[in-house]
Amino acid sequence: MEWIIVALGGGVGATLRYFVQLWIGKMKLPSYCATAIVNILGSFILGITSHIMIESSSLMAFLTMGVLGAFTTFSTFAFDIVKLMEVKNRGMAFLFIAVNLVGGILAFWLGWIL
Repeated sequence: MEWIIVALGGGVGATLRYFVQLWIGKMKLPSYCATAIVNILGSFILGITSHIMIESSSLMAFLTMGVLGAFTTFSTFAFDIVKLMEVKNRGMAFLFIAVNLVGGILAFWLGWIL
């Protein structure tokens, strides 16, 4: 029955991801900004939850696999990189990669130590 909890969390995470995308669109920023925001914020929240929760709990499954699994996005990260490379914006593509990878790791670490 834990799969139901994960599925419900996924619905929450996907909805939150959608609202971040809408917010970025209203601010007239490129869509890859939303990807960076959700990946870094999701890494931060995962750092917090991983440090304070018991891994086998249903709440942990809801938050990590469900909410954060649907909120953060590697596939969109890859898609955004390819789009930037196709329009010959290699500098922004490499900056985007660095922001997501380094920012995500640092955000996770900060969440972990908090």
